[in-house]
Amino acid sequence: MPAPTSIYDRLLELPLFQGHSREDLTAILTKIKVDFRNYRVGQTIVCQDDPCRHIILLMDGEISLRRTSFHKDIIFAEHFTAPYVIGADTIFGLRQNYTHTIKACSEVRTLMLSKQNITDHLFSFDVFRYNMLNLLTTRIQRSNHMLWASEEHNTLQRFVALMKRNFTYHGGAKQIDGGMVALARMMDDTRIHVSDVLNDLQSKGHLTIARKHIEIPHLENIITYAASLPYSS
Repeated sequence: MPAPTSIYDRLLELPLFQGHSREDLTAILTKIKVDFRNYRVGQTIVCQDDPCRHIILLMDGEISLRRTSFHKDIIFAEHFTAPYVIGADTIFGLRQNYTHTIKACSEVRTLMLSKQNITDHLFSFDVFRYNMLNLLTTRIQRSNHMLWASEEHNTLQRFVALMKRNFTYHGGAKQIDGGMVALARMMDDTRIHVSDVLNDLQSKGHLTIARKHIEIPHLENIITYAASLPYSS
């Protein structure tokens, strides 16, 4: 186990623990069951739709998040490095299931916070409760913003809206696996229109297309490009 100071420093980088003092963290770590888990490259940490019984804190390493569409024919993938929080928005509520399959892309170390530890101990700390509330309301507001955003007028805007709905972070490298017909169905558009838009984005260097695979180096560049264009049907 690493030195306690490194644990404290890493926890203080996570949104759920920002603002705590080291004395708070010492009290927290003495009250809860400290459940560190290590994963090798390629190991699955959780699967999409598994019951969410823990908030998972990524302490070290890199992970991939893969979200499969309802019809199981499109996969949206993105990567995150530590520190990162998994499951904070699904451990309570109507549907308590993980929303992504998460795998280790390097040697990974996590700290698991069980629901019982959260309700019995962590919620007794005001800062943790406020941080949890802030994290959840931020995600709710982001979802509401996307729901009430202006109508998509063309295929490019529909593509951007689909990316925003299915990727956790709207920037950085992303991958999409699946056929053009399935992608067009999700966008409520035609395969020809979708193919034309993707080929145009490829010609401008915003993505690369292979057989049933799309590689996006910087999603934020596509979002900016789409926003710069005038509305058209």
